[in-house]
Amino acid sequence: MVTNMGRLQAEIAEYVGNFTRRYGYPPTVEELIRRFGLMTIMYSMFYVLSLYKIGMIRNSLFFGTGGLRLLPVKSDN
Repeated sequence: MVTNMGRLQAEIAEYVGNFTRRYGYPPTVEELIRRFGLMTIMYSMFYVLSLYKIGMIRNSLFFGTGGLRLLPVKSDN
């Protein structure tokens, strides 16, 4: 696991990966909010942007599709 990741970030990343493997497409922000009980989109976006900053996801919202895509974890070796 990536050391700079908090518990909720790790849970969200795991959920995105499992959801994508199961359904063939990533969850929407609204699905993340429903799953994790987050009260506002801004609160969830804090975690999405945190995962984006450390290179765990590619947020397709910036590219017009509205989905999230997990990226391979980069090792320090």
